[in-house]
Amino acid sequence: MATASKRITRKQLRQPDWFQVGSDHALEYFTGHKAVVFAAAAVIVVLVAALWAWQSFKENQNTLASREFTRALSLYQNQKYSDAVAAFEKVQTFRWSRYSVLAHIYLANSYLATNQLDKALNAAERSVVATKPDSLYRQIALVTRAETEEQMKQCKAAIEHFAEAEKIPSALQSRALLGKARCAEQLGDTKTAVQAYKDYVKENPGSPLAVKVAELEAKSSVPAPTK
Repeated sequence: MATASKRITRKQLRQPDWFQVGSDHALEYFTGHKAVVFAAAAVIVVLVAALWAWQSFKENQNTLASREFTRALSLYQNQKYSDAVAAFEKVQTFRWSRYSVLAHIYLANSYLATNQLDKALNAAERSVVATKPDSLYRQIALVTRAETEEQMKQCKAAIEHFAEAEKIPSALQSRALLGKARCAEQLGDTKTAVQAYKDYVKENPGSPLAVKVAELEAKSSVPAPTK
């Protein structure tokens, strides 16, 4: 059954609609605040241009760094560590590229391979700072730093950094455990060494280090000679 449509009164017809009202208000604001509107538009244009320029700069950095990193990595893999040092140092000049952090890590290992321990430690420390927490890169950086400290006979610091690396659930946990065990053994901390070796054997069943655990436990159980 058809129903009568609702009639629109003359008063309602004379009322401006929302679009007209909004347009009028916008025009009034623009007319009264031209300077503000143009200034805001200029700021937006500058910001967009700056963002585009920054993105272009980063992409250019990544492109150039990628070429240098590929060359440096080839030198490192071919055990040309002295040449690799110079190549990775060049990669580091592209500090805003995604390859900069990797360059820190490889540079530390290149110095370590050429027995430049002070420089290796400095590069390793920088790589720890540059990497994200709980990442594989952070773990690699920590292990590199700890192994450098171990070679420098700084075993107390090395144990601390091996232990920190061990807590990161990534590929080098076993290596960090072994490093901690070695350093603890060198310091005469048999308890820490035994526990680290045990943890390693637990993660690597069948490891011959089970024999070393037994030897250390037997050694620690022998009473000290009386004077």
